[in-house]
Amino acid sequence: PWDQTLSGGEKQRLAFARLLLHAPDIVVLDEATSALDEKSQDKMMRMVIRQLPWVTIISVAHRAELEAFHTRKITLERREGGARLVSDVELVSPKRKRGLIQRALWGSGPNGKG
Repeated sequence: PWDQTLSGGEKQRLAFARLLLHAPDIVVLDEATSALDEKSQDKMMRMVIRQLPWVTIISVAHRAELEAFHTRKITLERREGGARLVSDVELVSPKRKRGLIQRALWGSGPNGKG
């Protein structure tokens, strides 16, 4: 029973490997890096962006560090009968998007080393 054998972080790494193998157009992540340390989280997100540059990523997360890998932040509020949009914030200006994508792909330093 792999669910009892693997740690939370190992399960999340395995899920990222499956994501890369299936190469979908849209990915929905729900606390997909919660069991990873920040360095591993960044590595996984960079890998997805580098290997699947066309993918649309929608993620539900509580870690503010993940905002660095997204261009928009949408906040929803639970209401009777469904959710209500509370805010839709552009996290970066269109001019900076290219630089952020390049940093995510290659790291912030020379030769892709952050």
